[in-house]
Amino acid sequence: MKPLISLILAFLLSPALAGNWKLEKDEEGIRVYTRDYPASDIREFRAEMRLPVSLDRVLAVFDDFKRYPEWKFKVSKAGVLDQPDARSWHHYQDINMPFPLDDRLFVLHSRLRPVSEQEVVIETRAVPGWCKAHDVKTCEPVNASDALLVQKASGKHVLRQLDDGSTHVTWIQHAEPGGVLPDWLVNSMLVDGPWETFNKLREQVNKPRYRQARLRRDAAGNLLGGFENVSW
Repeated sequence: MKPLISLILAFLLSPALAGNWKLEKDEEGIRVYTRDYPASDIREFRAEMRLPVSLDRVLAVFDDFKRYPEWKFKVSKAGVLDQPDARSWHHYQDINMPFPLDDRLFVLHSRLRPVSEQEVVIETRAVPGWCKAHDVKTCEPVNASDALLVQKASGKHVLRQLDDGSTHVTWIQHAEPGGVLPDWLVNSMLVDGPWETFNKLREQVNKPRYRQARLRRDAAGNLLGGFENVSW
């Protein structure tokens, strides 16, 4: 019985179950939850919404990195650093903070993982040392930035196309922004930030440039990565 008990305890104490989700905001079809995160003073958040567009169109917006400042909360600059294959990217995001606080800089690795024809997961983690290890021109904005480089961040987006053609989006993330931040700003980042991002995502997916986007799939319907009918 001991191995079984150990397995149960390990499952119950895992980060994914470290605390119960608390609903913080429920407005205009967007729900934001937070919960405690192990060994951290910063809470983890989860945001959920349904978009009345296809999975292909939502993923097209996520693939258009340079336009993240149009819809992501406080993102002033963003871009791709490297794309090892059709399903993964190294990229960066500059986050504006109110004066006199230091701006934050995220250097991230994201990977798209197909679950089924109707569901994909985009897993993301911070890779703060990537540009130091790679002498590439795309790192110039990162190397020139005076922002505070975020050392720890991880999360995922779960995108699932529903039977009616709409897409359910879930975003879960935890980050350690570093430095000293006032409580009101941390709370804003954890609740208002995801809500504002999703609210603008709802506008972004309806822009004409994404309406004809089609994910590349093989004859069996398996996701290959990349898009057809797009020009960014």
